[in-house]
Amino acid sequence: MSLYDENAEVLRNMAANGDDLRRPRPMDFSHVFPTREGAIAFARRVDAEGFSPVVRPYDKPGFPYDVTVTTGAVVPTCAFVTATEERLDALAGEYGGKADGWGCMAC
Repeated sequence: MSLYDENAEVLRNMAANGDDLRRPRPMDFSHVFPTREGAIAFARRVDAEGFSPVVRPYDKPGFPYDVTVTTGAVVPTCAFVTATEERLDALAGEYGGKADGWGCMAC
């Protein structure tokens, strides 16, 4: 199953549970890093691109740092979620990190 298909399934489930996917909302994209330095460098990079990152300790083996990257209010379409997830994962990879999922508040 492709990333696009996985995201489409999540969004379908959200809609089936009553979420109005036509309503804009901030979206969070999580990334994990093996080093604090990599997490901070990634956070600075995405901040410069207009996202809002938060660096936190994390308990995932081998990846003790999490950077949650929050977008502005957007409509959660599959195309947007997938493109953003792929873009941020590529940037995280430049600093030794990787994507670790996404989420948003239901509307």
